[in-house]
Amino acid sequence: MSIVSDYEQLIADQTRVLGADHRDTLTSLRRLAEFQFDCRDFAGAAASYEQLHAARVRSLGTDHEETLIMLSNLATSRAMIGDYTAAIADYQQVYDGRARVLGPDNPDTLRTLDMLADTRASAGDHEGAAADFQQLLDTRNRLLGPEHEETLRTRGDLIHQQSQLITAQQQTPDKK
Repeated sequence: MSIVSDYEQLIADQTRVLGADHRDTLTSLRRLAEFQFDCRDFAGAAASYEQLHAARVRSLGTDHEETLIMLSNLATSRAMIGDYTAAIADYQQVYDGRARVLGPDNPDTLRTLDMLADTRASAGDHEGAAADFQQLLDTRNRLLGPEHEETLRTRGDLIHQQSQLITAQQQTPDKK
């Protein structure tokens, strides 16, 4: 029997005995999701994180940090399997929730904006990625200063996305 099937049997038993939203059941489901992710089974991890996110929404609400963490993990898993549309929507929801609850200048909020920008870039949306990186750069310049390591990295990410836009424009034939 594999670890995944062991976890699945445990989760089924815990759900039957304790309930789907019991903390022990959710802990087992989280451990399964983490194991699947670590083993590069990103589709399996996404399915498990989707269940965890739904349970957190039911028990804690959409803007609770634990709910947002599960949604962020789901977004990462979806991005790893190339489901960029869903990953971008998830990261946007995490960003909006963290901006509301933690504030737009919170490090976790800014980290989420960075992940959103990276995912847009991976999806080929260099214009959207550049806009996100510009917002992030403006905030980091204001909070950390122009010579901070994170500010400099973000500046590099923005320049890269701008270069990707120029390259794409040069490769697109004129429509005359």
